Amino acid sequence: MALVAVTGDLCTTTTVALATGWPSDGDVCVIEADPTGGDLAAWFDMPVQPSLSTVVTRVSDGSWPDIEQFTRLAPVGLRLIPAPARAGEAAQAVSEAARSLVDALAVFRSPVLLADTGSAGAAPSHAFLAAANVIVVVHRQATQSARAAAVRLQRLADRVDQLSASVAKIVVAVVGAAPFDLDAIETFLGDAVGIDTLVGLPVDDLAAAVIGGRVGVSERRMARLALMRASGDLA
Repeated sequence: MALVAVTGDLCTTTTVALATGWPSDGDVCVIEADPTGGDLAAWFDMPVQPSLSTVVTRVSDGSWPDIEQFTRLAPVGLRLIPAPARAGEAAQAVSEAARSLVDALAVFRSPVLLADTGSAGAAPSHAFLAAANVIVVVHRQATQSARAAAVRLQRLADRVDQLSASVAKIVVAVVGAAPFDLDAIETFLGDAVGIDTLVGLPVDDLAAAVIGGRVGVSERRMARLALMRASGDLA
């Protein structure tokens, strides 16, 4: 496994949580490949450069040593390549990566690359999705009503069906335990499209806030939060 693409609801939060929960004996790097614009540099209060734009313009052969020099180390210890904040520049960087970078990334054995493709990235034409070994589709259950949740669940099935032509293993991560439990969702998706793995993630506002840059929560307390424990299991 070399390239894991994350797409769907709460995509950036889930990608960072997944990277944070990655086994300690594995090397991992987050690549923000959201064509609508990046958040990670702002979340971690880091300069926006170097970014994915830098990589696609400065790296010629796609080798990891050349790419690695443009990776950033966030204050939380996470290694990453952020996307430009502006949508136009981010879309251009993702497009350039499709031509010059993604095929090389997909064959690396180490590090494992976690690509945040954004909530709009579910189309198989997104280069990081097309090249991924594993695709994690994140779905947050609607809380307005069971009917609203059912409609969103059907849309999830449609998105998974779009991705099913890929050779990647497809993991669906469901955020929230209501109104449908995992067994009911697994039965529905299994009947509709078929998936490789279904996992549950909790609604954890504190963990999400810390991932998004909130300070004042100790590392020990963070490790005990529900989202971080569940993300470790997913990783």
